[in-house]
Amino acid sequence: MREGVCELVSCGGAPSAQRKGWRPYLARFDEMKATRQLPSPTGVAMEIVRLTQDEGVSCGSLARVLMADPVLSGKVIKFANSALMQTGRSVNSVQEAVLRLGVGTLRRIALSFSLVSAYRQGRCEAFDYQAFWSRSLAQGVAAQELARQTRLVPPDEAFTTGLLAHIGQLALASVYPDKYAEVLRQAQGKPLEGLLLLEQEVFAANHCELSAAMFLDWGLPAEQAVAVERYVFGEPEDAYEGTKRLVRLLRVAHLVADLCLTDSQRRAAVAQQLLARAEPLPLAPLQLAELFDRSAAEWQSWGRILDIRTHSVGSIRDLVQQQQAVSSVATNPAEGVSSDAAGPKWRALVVFADLPPGPVLSETLQQAGYEVLRAHDAETGLALVLEALPQFILAPLQVRSRAGAAATPPAWDALRWCRQLRETQVGRQFYLLLLAEQASEEQIVAGFEAGADDVISWPLAPRILLARLRAGQRVVELQREIEREHEELRRVTAELAIVNRKLQDAALTDPLTGLPNRRYAFERLQQEWHEATRHELPLSCLMLDVDHFKRINDTHGHDVGDVVLQQTADLLRQAVRRSDVPCRIGGEEFLIVCPRTNLQGAATLAERIRHLAEQKVWGTDKTQMRVTLSVGVATRSEKARVPEDLIRLADQALYAAKQAGRNRVRCSS
Repeated sequence: MREGVCELVSCGGAPSAQRKGWRPYLARFDEMKATRQLPSPTGVAMEIVRLTQDEGVSCGSLARVLMADPVLSGKVIKFANSALMQTGRSVNSVQEAVLRLGVGTLRRIALSFSLVSAYRQGRCEAFDYQAFWSRSLAQGVAAQELARQTRLVPPDEAFTTGLLAHIGQLALASVYPDKYAEVLRQAQGKPLEGLLLLEQEVFAANHCELSAAMFLDWGLPAEQAVAVERYVFGEPEDAYEGTKRLVRLLRVAHLVADLCLTDSQRRAAVAQQLLARAEPLPLAPLQLAELFDRSAAEWQSWGRILDIRTHSVGSIRDLVQQQQAVSSVATNPAEGVSSDAAGPKWRALVVFADLPPGPVLSETLQQAGYEVLRAHDAETGLALVLEALPQFILAPLQVRSRAGAAATPPAWDALRWCRQLRETQVGRQFYLLLLAEQASEEQIVAGFEAGADDVISWPLAPRILLARLRAGQRVVELQREIEREHEELRRVTAELAIVNRKLQDAALTDPLTGLPNRRYAFERLQQEWHEATRHELPLSCLMLDVDHFKRINDTHGHDVGDVVLQQTADLLRQAVRRSDVPCRIGGEEFLIVCPRTNLQGAATLAERIRHLAEQKVWGTDKTQMRVTLSVGVATRSEKARVPEDLIRLADQALYAAKQAGRNRVRCSS
């Protein structure tokens, strides 16, 4: 399983909200939180989330907290009276609304209303805030409907996770508006995986990782954080079963949201992906279509309540049935058609099928085993192309009437139609044949330049036509193979990025304590030094040493010594502020970088650490002992003109603390 918040679930299977170990993206989250620009629910919403984690909380307690925010109270009452609740008598008080909604529903709508109301717009020019919330809402209600149908996870948990799965995007847009706008422009047209990799390159963290860190910071279950961090790249192999179930739901809900928002050109392709991704879930294809209809309807209902932009969405029942029909003939290819035993039946679209030579073409193709789709005009033909995704399109270069007289209606311009089709992404996937009666050399060349794969002179012997189509099948198969190779390349690239990040983590992390190591400490101090110098900000550092550590190793053994070092790291995590960076730089020595901290503030932190160590019971159950720490403090000043001077002064102060009898704090003069 990928390292990260996946480690936040303990070996016993119970989720833990404590951040074990250290990861660069958690450090990045701490930096972002220190700016006070991160999206955050209101105090009342956060208190409701906290209270609802207690199974014994009363509705009266929740109502009293909710009434502290009149705006949120009004929205909750409005939701309780909405059509979504499907009840008769209207409620008029917060108490009644809480009773009607229940604990789980109240938690998710408090989070939703609070965040959506506060972050409808922002400073990031390339970030579409309305589209972000519309998509997030679609994914949330889809996850909820999937949870209700499959009963794999609680519906309210699925809704919250789906709604806030990409809240890290809003965080990046809020904290780094200009830089993230550039990232979004560079990622335009790329899949979600491409955006995540680009974010990783620029910010040393992607928005799914930041979403997971925000989940933990808000006190949401660690299993939800694991699922949010990992679901885009697939199901974590070693995750707990509850996390795996949530990941499966999120991956399907993501495509349901895609279907709600995608244009008509990509709808059939997304529906096909949805059916494939939903296979591990206990849902038949038609059940999935019904579930999509319910999700789309609830998406619009929620949109009206939250004032989020939505639109009407057509059913996917026809698309699902088409995919089922394709699957049903996949293992029975027709005689005379070159196809793999497990491959799809070849589909061919004949445009102007009711005019010559359309009827003859249709009959020839049917006899050869093709599935023939017929369009009687250009508009219907384009719609069938986008919905049915045929492999072959046969269209006339000129149109003749039934009586045989030449007629080229203004509505039909074959070359223009070809160019329009090829300009779309989906339109580049088909093998397009133009049929021309007594075509001139110029017409044939123009047909190829417009995007046709072949221009056939008509009339033509059926055997030659089918031979040309079999040659086209080889081209289509080659295109499929290239697409599969591209997909595999994308998968391998994503996996390599994960492996590379793990290697970077290992290179910057002390394996015993999980704290950043010496290399990271010095690099981070350099960064903070330049920041402090540029903006004339204070910067301090603390050098710590475990007193008489050699005696501990000699008396109790190195195993106990390692435990003491791990306990020291845990103590530092507990004592420092979020903006501080504790590191182990070697042996029993630790360094804490304290940005925006003067000498007095650093000395106060050092004394708190020394006091906690003095009061703590150290060692193991069998071997308990008293351990103290000595601390040296230094701050940026005229004596410290480079980062190395700051470390040297802190080290000298630590030596003075040792000389004074240990268990002391000394500041550099």
